[in-house]
Amino acid sequence: MSEGEKIRVMIVDDIVDTRDQLEKLLFFEKDIEVIAKASNGREAVAMAKQLHPDVVLMDINMPDMDGIAATEAIMTQDPTIQVIIMSVQGETDYLRRAMLAGAREFLTKPISADDLYKSIRHVHRLAATRPKVTMQAADTGGGGAKSSGIQGQIIAVFSPKGGVGSSSIAANLAVALRQLTNKKVALLDGNVIFGDLSVILNLRSDKTIIDIATRIDDMDGELLNDVMATHTSQVKVLLAPPDPQRGELVTSDHIRAILDLMRQEFDYVVVDTPASFQDRSLAVLDMANRIVALMTLEMHCIRNIRLFLEVADLLEYPHEKVMLVLNKASNRTGIKAEDVEKNIQRKLAHQIGDAGADITYSINQGVPLVIGKPTHQVVRDIIALAKDLSGGAKPAETSAPASTTAPPDQKSGGLFSRLIPKR
Repeated sequence: MSEGEKIRVMIVDDIVDTRDQLEKLLFFEKDIEVIAKASNGREAVAMAKQLHPDVVLMDINMPDMDGIAATEAIMTQDPTIQVIIMSVQGETDYLRRAMLAGAREFLTKPISADDLYKSIRHVHRLAATRPKVTMQAADTGGGGAKSSGIQGQIIAVFSPKGGVGSSSIAANLAVALRQLTNKKVALLDGNVIFGDLSVILNLRSDKTIIDIATRIDDMDGELLNDVMATHTSQVKVLLAPPDPQRGELVTSDHIRAILDLMRQEFDYVVVDTPASFQDRSLAVLDMANRIVALMTLEMHCIRNIRLFLEVADLLEYPHEKVMLVLNKASNRTGIKAEDVEKNIQRKLAHQIGDAGADITYSINQGVPLVIGKPTHQVVRDIIALAKDLSGGAKPAETSAPASTTAPPDQKSGGLFSRLIPKR
């Protein structure tokens, strides 16, 4: 926002006192200007079309046309407008409906002045970082149309040790990429045995990766999109099977073929990669353009990361392919991040703060932290990571086989078959 330019806000609420109170709260903010007030959804849609506000404060419960329907109508006619939904009820269902309609944030009444100011400025900044989209691109349902002929980036979120938060980071990173770029983003639950993404995102679907694996020879973009679930953020998610028995039917060859198609269909493909060096994990790591290698400040995790970096060198992964990220960063562990860098002789690309209770709450609610608490410091850390990853990095050259089907000597045995010389 240039100097002197104000954020143009429209207030929509069927209660006069509420409209006036919100206007008074914003009156003394030098960078915010209330340009209109509407008493119902239909009036808001008409005013938005005429005035093109930057931000709309939208009450969810109104007669005639409620806030959800009004938000959908406004976003259809002008997707650049940022809508903040307001409600006296903070239930997860209301939040989901609001986000699905296109709202950027959700505020529970009574709204504090500080939360109001932060939310308006946050969604306006977020809009400024996103590329301008045409109405045709906005109507695709999954973000702007993917550039024809250009392969999307595969981003593997991986840790050689379980329990460091890979699944949560993968889910939040995918949503952050979608919010930042407005491009087509997919999320793959690569942990086909014990996948967590359906819980983290509260997605219910009777279709999973097994529905593609059993029809792999007939797989195309239409089948892929039919099987994938759509999150409220418009991220498309390919879920893991509901039980380990069916998960075992998904092979590394299936993973390679699916990822090869996904990078043709999407701009970004984020993969929650299991903490192992078995075939399925190696298939993801080989094909990834970037590997977000997560670690925590625990001695056994640091040791595992050091070993992984050694293995990555043996697999001839370029250094720039592996992005080392410290998760749950805290000064209470007795280990300093700079000491870890010296020990493993590799710089940390990013640090994501420790928000254990908030992350757990977001998982229990099924609402990613980047949506539920967009001003949280951990969310800022994740957005910084997403900005770095969306900076246009070129695909890394690796020693992975170019075809989607591995040679016979790579179909089993995992890491050891790759590293032990043949006799």
